[in-house]
Amino acid sequence: MRLRSEDPASDRETEAAARFADKSCRPPLAAFYPGLGHLSCGRPSEGKALVSAGTVELAGALAGAIGRGPGSAAAQLPLLAYSDLLVASTFDLILDSQRAERLVYTPQEDLPALFAAPFDPHVLRDPLVWGGIAGTLAAGLLVSRVIDGPLNTDGLGQEPVIFGARMHDAVGYPLAGALGTALFVQVAAAEEMAFRGVLQSGWARTSGETAGWVYASLSFGLVHASNLPFIERGARLKYLYAGVPFITLLGSYLGLAYRYGGYRLSKPVAVHFWYDFLVEAIGFAGDPKHSPLSAGIGLRF
Repeated sequence: MRLRSEDPASDRETEAAARFADKSCRPPLAAFYPGLGHLSCGRPSEGKALVSAGTVELAGALAGAIGRGPGSAAAQLPLLAYSDLLVASTFDLILDSQRAERLVYTPQEDLPALFAAPFDPHVLRDPLVWGGIAGTLAAGLLVSRVIDGPLNTDGLGQEPVIFGARMHDAVGYPLAGALGTALFVQVAAAEEMAFRGVLQSGWARTSGETAGWVYASLSFGLVHASNLPFIERGARLKYLYAGVPFITLLGSYLGLAYRYGGYRLSKPVAVHFWYDFLVEAIGFAGDPKHSPLSAGIGLRF
């Protein structure tokens, strides 16, 4: 991690500088379709994987819209995953360009490393990570209990229903886990690259590390306030006075894990993923008639 401008260039910074010096490199292509920017900037294996994943997710959204309707979870889940993949692809190249410029406080991990971070034992054994997962999950369930009341367990033990199809336990629960994993690893990587990797580091360079942490945490909460139109009308006030402040506090912990973890994105990505995944898993176990996307417990961020 480069903490001073006079530090020698890392191998990753040198490689990024060589890629961006090539006139055929077109980073803005990443904003049009996942992987296109990577293909043009000398990262073909990652580019092909991103293009393939984006195509699968769009095809899944189309199939879900045709089979279950455009407003169904079958259509919305893969579309949400695609949007996060597009964001992650774009910010991955933004961070790569900052490495090429050798900017301080720029994380060195690339997108494949961040997708793997929640499952990396070296990442998970860090107290900032396992302590953060336990603490944020406990806090999230407590706040959810206060705001929403007890967990709905009316469907406990019933066969799961995913995308409108009732499934045997041996199929439905693993499928729900796979869908949740695919979605939340993209959510975690995309949001942490944006809020911690780009915004917090950017403000740290211009206004100092503490100001960067504060500004990024507040921005994290404010952006999540934009979810208000998608919240049921009767729950909107509670979301504003309790949900958004709580999400802001959770974001502030992720910012601390990023800062005191040496400006490595792998740590906040792992905490973010496991919080979202476990909150949904608990809700799904209590009411398995809902998809991983629509299980209604806790406060995801």
